[in-house]
Amino acid sequence: MPAPARVVVVGAGLAAVRLAEELREHGFEGSLVVVGEESVPPYDRPPLSKHVLRGERAAPPLLAPDDGARLRLDLRLGVRAVALHPDERSVLLDDGSTVEYDELVVATGATPRHVPDLEGDGVHVLRTADDAAGLRAAVVQAGRVTIVGGGFIGCEVAASARSMGADVVLLEVLALPLVRVLGPTVAEQVVRLHREHGVDVRSATSVLEVHGEGAGRTLVLSDGTTVPGDVVLVGIGVEPRTAWLDGSGVDIDGGVVCGADGRSSVDGVWAVGDVSRWWLPSHAVHRRIEHWTNASEQAGVVARNLLGGREEHDPVAYVWSDQYATKWQLVGLPAPTDDVTLLQVGPKADKLLCVYGRDGRLTGALGASAPRPVMRVRQLLAQRASYDAALAALQNA
Repeated sequence: MPAPARVVVVGAGLAAVRLAEELREHGFEGSLVVVGEESVPPYDRPPLSKHVLRGERAAPPLLAPDDGARLRLDLRLGVRAVALHPDERSVLLDDGSTVEYDELVVATGATPRHVPDLEGDGVHVLRTADDAAGLRAAVVQAGRVTIVGGGFIGCEVAASARSMGADVVLLEVLALPLVRVLGPTVAEQVVRLHREHGVDVRSATSVLEVHGEGAGRTLVLSDGTTVPGDVVLVGIGVEPRTAWLDGSGVDIDGGVVCGADGRSSVDGVWAVGDVSRWWLPSHAVHRRIEHWTNASEQAGVVARNLLGGREEHDPVAYVWSDQYATKWQLVGLPAPTDDVTLLQVGPKADKLLCVYGRDGRLTGALGASAPRPVMRVRQLLAQRASYDAALAALQNA
């Protein structure tokens, strides 16, 4: 198709910046508008639960001071999209203005879920730089935090808070933190690490009642015990930000449903990042992947397709998580019921690599500060290696 004259991106995070860079790198000369709800320029989010929360540095900007001019970006910050009118090819913003487009890329990300009756002063989520600043101030003042939800965000905040000297209670409603992602055998390794660092990990435990509010809040748990609730982080996952697309005709099903090329069900509308649910050819499913790497890769695919490409994205998923001195790196899309083999790898055979398989096929791996073996598994996944062949290759490396 001919290159569009005007591309509008709703959302001003990583995917938006990568898309702009790819478009300009591949010769796009048209107008490029980026709409962002936050009033500050785009920044990187993974450090929020780590370096930013610990006060070691500010959220790293995704654009250098002169990048806006170099990329010829029309950055419209501090405004939120409230409706899409595909027949008019326009987006309505909350200040009453409209933005017209030839091609629209939805990159609105996701919003944290909340726990019913657990809200108000002292209850935090972590999605923005302001969230991180507010949580840091509260943890420093109180010297403690109760974390509801043992996913990657909850575990990273637990590690950061312990390094700040805070007392930490980590609550997980499932049998173990991260068990839905890693399975029980590997999740136990993560729990062991946190307990060794003094985190009070309570699994198969939920918040039953909330008594009081603010500094006097107490959480009553399903096992009958209580924990302080003056500083609480709720980390129970996110929901894609799609409400503004209601009535537009865009197919929404746990995210914006897209083909493997990033196209939505509506002509001229694409989606990338946490808000999108792309078709994965090798798995024959639509899947929403909330990973930094995925958002960056999808943005590149859509940018090239906007300029006439016919590229499909069939990723080998990759995510990392820094907890204490350990860098966990996960590749592939393993299921908690997959077979798992624990290997000692590295030059001194002192690094842990957990290799997943299903029905004789390699499905993924988790490494504990073992980057080279993890990247080797990523190659084997791309080659569609069998589980046995992958284990042999890793054991003989």
